Amino acid sequence: MTLIGFVTFGQENKLDGIKSEVNSIDSDSTLTKSEFDWKKLTGITTDGGRILKVWRNENQICKIVEEIGLSYGRVKTTIYLQNGLPIKIIETEENFGHKNGELNYNELNEVFRAYIYVFNWENDEGKIERIGKKVFSEGSCSTFDYEPILERAKKTIE
Repeated sequence: MTLIGFVTFGQENKLDGIKSEVNSIDSDSTLTKSEFDWKKLTGITTDGGRILKVWRNENQICKIVEEIGLSYGRVKTTIYLQNGLPIKIIETEENFGHKNGELNYNELNEVFRAYIYVFNWENDEGKIERIGKKVFSEGSCSTFDYEPILERAKKTIE
């Protein structure tokens, strides 16, 4: 029982630390925000567009947002970093509504959201909170799924 208490208490302390760091990043007005069009960045076109946003403090990336517009909706991934390593990832999938049997492009409905708190990036250790279910997008919410986004963001500041 004592071991379970230490593990649970330790995770709660880590969660509190992550939440505090994320709040600090979101409220830091000194961070420089850069936005990159996916087509210009990679030469690849998606049907609904794709944008990569990077917030940094000099050469240190603090936050990354990747938005992918698709024919059925939008997938968005937000990554918060501390000392170059992700500490929190938020992944959402929004799907267009339906009206008269057709897609309603004026209505987006969130069908999935995951909060991934990363305790150890290298060992894929953390806590995941999922709300809803993915309809069209794939992914397991493993930290390794997000490495390509990190690499793209790093290339933008080089």
